[in-house]
Amino acid sequence: MKVIAYNISQIDKQFLALANHKRHKITIISVPLDEATAYFAQAKDVVIITGDDCSVSPSIFKILISLGVRYIIAWLNDPLKDDVAGIRNDSLRWTSVRNADPSGAWEVINIINRWQKDDDDHN
Repeated sequence: MKVIAYNISQIDKQFLALANHKRHKITIISVPLDEATAYFAQAKDVVIITGDDCSVSPSIFKILISLGVRYIIAWLNDPLKDDVAGIRNDSLRWTSVRNADPSGAWEVINIINRWQKDDDDHN
């Protein structure tokens, strides 16, 4: 899968690379997800949102949906701060990984692997 990870720390980047084993094409950027940076997700299947100061509005989710993003992982200590009820959409699946510890990278990759398998099984 094609993945983009926003606002990722250097240590999380390293653990994500180790967990991934070059299976998925992951783009890492150090800036947070906002309305200006959401467009970096064009042609990506999965968006990973990290960072304790994460605040994602329904309008950002709408942009991601319009870009064709199908999956979102919020890899945060706390759930998303803003109302995510606005992201209910049949073409978008999302989940949270509450383990903001770098070892949470394995959980993130396992989720992406499951989504990949689901896609493969339906094609």
